[in-house]
Amino acid sequence: MYTAFFRMAATAQWVSANQMAEALNIDRTDLFRMRDDGTLKLGPHFAAFKGKTYSRDSYLWNPGAVHRAMRKQQKELSPSLV
Repeated sequence: MYTAFFRMAATAQWVSANQMAEALNIDRTDLFRMRDDGTLKLGPHFAAFKGKTYSRDSYLWNPGAVHRAMRKQQKELSPSLV
């Protein structure tokens, strides 16, 4: 498990909370709400990096994983057209 996380962390493009919120066209507080309510998970969606992260506000974000989670959540919230 840890090996997979470190491999992912080394190869993914990680961005700041401000950059992630801007890419999603949402406010930073909404991004933090999704972090705090468990919509976005530590590891695949955001992470702390030694020497770069000093508080929860400075976690770095994985744009690809966050976008996939948002698309999945949108599909789950959309009513079925059956």
